Amino acid sequence: MNKVFFLTGPPLSGKDTQGKLLAKKIKGKFLVTHILIDRFFKKQKKGYVKIGKKVFSIKKEIERRYQGGLYSPEIVGYVVSEKIKELIKKYNLVFSGSPRMTEEAKIEIKTLKELGIDFKVIALKVSEKELLKRAKKRSREKEDNPEIVKKRIENYKKYVVPTLNFLKKRGYLIEINGEGDIKEIHKKIIASLF
Repeated sequence: MNKVFFLTGPPLSGKDTQGKLLAKKIKGKFLVTHILIDRFFKKQKKGYVKIGKKVFSIKKEIERRYQGGLYSPEIVGYVVSEKIKELIKKYNLVFSGSPRMTEEAKIEIKTLKELGIDFKVIALKVSEKELLKRAKKRSREKEDNPEIVKKRIENYKKYVVPTLNFLKKRGYLIEINGEGDIKEIHKKIIASLF
């Protein structure tokens, strides 16, 4: 049976880098949550999306993301769950950037349990000072603007940290120091999983 791994952490913590390395190691498929959601939004013809009984404005969701906020958890949970259902029979999956909110985590966990799939959430721990240093160095996207990065870090503390605590209490979370040499961090992740 294939497995699912989630990489989470603050902005610029190295989720994508470590996710790609992990996917390569386990011969799995690497998926970036915000890219999946961007593609999902592009397929919607009406300017909004309905999930369950809730209706979400795509424009507002995109604006929130580019101002340093997070997509609504119902959307992320739905998109990630659908992608798991679509691909899990063929591949091990590595998601970068999810789960971020507790509601989102609950939706994804429900899907994984219904499908009987083993999963782990790997949280990269990186200091705020290091994150701001990386933002300055990278500055390739509008989200790397120092003010937006600070807002993203605030949102991480406000929404993601409680989610990590929720996952930790349930035994789903593995915490890894995300500072230092990329290969060493990768080795720590592999050692913690296998």
